[in-house]
Amino acid sequence: MRSKVTTQPTIEPVTLTELKASLRITRTAEDALLTQYITDARLIVERITGRKLITQTITSYYTGLGGACSTTWWSGTRIGSENSLYGGQKLELEFTPVQSITSLEGVEIDNSKTSILSTEYYLDNYDDDMRPYIRPVSFIRSGSRGENNLKSVYVAGYGDNASDVPSAIRRAIVVLSGKLYETRGDCGDSCQAGLGLGGILEPYIIKHV
Repeated sequence: MRSKVTTQPTIEPVTLTELKASLRITRTAEDALLTQYITDARLIVERITGRKLITQTITSYYTGLGGACSTTWWSGTRIGSENSLYGGQKLELEFTPVQSITSLEGVEIDNSKTSILSTEYYLDNYDDDMRPYIRPVSFIRSGSRGENNLKSVYVAGYGDNASDVPSAIRRAIVVLSGKLYETRGDCGDSCQAGLGLGGILEPYIIKHV
């Protein structure tokens, strides 16, 4: 799976005013630096939790949909990948919460793309605390490339406003931004580990099974 943000969020979950109040900073000389630390902290929290916070667009490439192929070698053996005991296709999206699927396309050997109609699949996102999936209505064939033969574009995030993001996640971003400010961004592995914020972020971490 290869994913990248192709439309960035228009705001951050935490404002400069909120961070400065937490740090008891009244001067304006470092406002640009503090604003960057808020963005850095948000990106770290998104990586830790597997969640996108403010609305943004994700473009991802996958190698096929997991599931059973109908060609049988002999009884009990099938050609193709199996993602569960009884097969069944599904495409696990990398981030939650997913608001909508913009497009799903098969990628061919010549890098051209074949659109897959929205009537051929549906978004399984009934619970933000579970991995979101694209599931086919019947069967979806990938593009002809051996790898990265499916392209999905989807919109993820809690919403367009900072108030849409859970308060605990916003609080973690404030704490992490403060640590980045204290160390001038040089907090090493402790930044990636969340600076001991496990107690705050643990309920929001989406784990791969």
